[in-house]
Amino acid sequence: MGKLSKMFFPSVGALLLTGCVDFLAVSGADTPEGGLYHLQKNGATQIVRSSKLNCLVRDESSDRLYASANRQGRDRDRTGAIVVIDKVPPLGEIEAVQTVTSGGRTPCHVALSPEGDFLYCANYSSGSFAEMKICDGRIAGKPRIVRHTGHGVLPRQKSPHPHFVGFDPAGKRLFVCDLGCDRIFVYDRAPGEGIKTPAAAELVLPPGSGPRHLVFAPDGNTLYVANELDSTVMSFVRDPRSDKWRPGVSRPTLTAGAKREGNYPGAIKIADDGRHFFVANRGDDSVAVFAAAADGEFRLVRTVPSGGEFPSDLLLLNGGKTLAVGHLKGGGVTLFDWDAAKRTLTPSGRCAVPKCAALCE
Repeated sequence: MGKLSKMFFPSVGALLLTGCVDFLAVSGADTPEGGLYHLQKNGATQIVRSSKLNCLVRDESSDRLYASANRQGRDRDRTGAIVVIDKVPPLGEIEAVQTVTSGGRTPCHVALSPEGDFLYCANYSSGSFAEMKICDGRIAGKPRIVRHTGHGVLPRQKSPHPHFVGFDPAGKRLFVCDLGCDRIFVYDRAPGEGIKTPAAAELVLPPGSGPRHLVFAPDGNTLYVANELDSTVMSFVRDPRSDKWRPGVSRPTLTAGAKREGNYPGAIKIADDGRHFFVANRGDDSVAVFAAAADGEFRLVRTVPSGGEFPSDLLLLNGGKTLAVGHLKGGGVTLFDWDAAKRTLTPSGRCAVPKCAALCE
C-alpha cells in the first residue's frame, strides 16, 4: 500500500488476519459506513467516507486513487461519478478531493493509462465508456464518451453494457468487455493523445455469454474472460505475427452437477506466472481455481467456498501467496493461503467490511 497509511476514522469490525496484509477495500454502502477501508494485520480502518463506491484504481507513481460511484450524491438522473482520493496537506490525511461526472449511468469499472495521464470508466447502463484527461492528479475538462452499439440474445442484453476497461500488458491497446453485446472491443491508443476510434478489433463470444471481466497471461498473447450470464470462462489467443486474436476454449466456472441458475461469475485474477487464475462465483459463493496451459488451454481444478455471500472481487497479495475475497452481500473480506504446488486455497482470516464491492493493493 505504500504511502497511504494515514488513518483518521475509528477502526471497524473484527479483524482476524494473519501474515503480510496491507490493502484497500471499497464499501458500496449508501450509509456513513460506505467508502474506503485500509486493511492491515492489526486492524481495519475506514479512511474515506463516500457512498455508492464500486471500483477503485491506484496510480502507483503517486498513490493517488480514483474510484467510480454509482451516482453523484442524490442525483435523480442516476448519472455516475468519479471520485479522486488524495493526500491533503499539511497533515497528509487522505480525503476525497474531487468528484466529477463519469459521463454516463452506472459506472462500474475504472482503469488508468500506462502513463497515468488518462482515466477510463465503463458506464454500464449508458452503453458507453468515458476517457478523461488527468492533469496534476485531477481530472480536467469534460469526459470524451465512446458509445457501443449492438445487443445480445438474453433479456439483459437488449443494449450494450460495457463492464470492464483495461490495457494489455504492453499498454498498447484498451480492451472493453461488453456484457450486452457478447463482445470484447479492442482500441488502439496514441500515447499522450488517448485511444483511437472506432475499435481496431472485436472479439466475438458465443451468444448469451455476457463477458464481464478479463485478465491477460504475462506475455500478453492469451486472455481469459469471465462470462457472467452463462457461468463460463473463455480464452482468446493472439498470433504475434499477424497480431490477430482467435477463440480458444470455453470451460464452466462450476463443477459438474452444480446449478448455473442464479450464479454470476464476476472478478477474475491471474497469478504472476500465468499458471493459475481464479474466478469469483457470485451466487454459488465460491472461488473457482483454474490451471492454465499453452495455446489458450485451461481446466477447472476445483471450487472452494468463498467464506461469504456474493463474492464481488478478488485480490492476490503477499507475492501471490494470499488471495483476498470481498463479499458484496453481508459484507466481509476472507483471506486464503494459496499453495500453487498443491493448488489449494486454505482460509486464513476474515474481517468485516460492509458491502465490500472492490479490493485494491
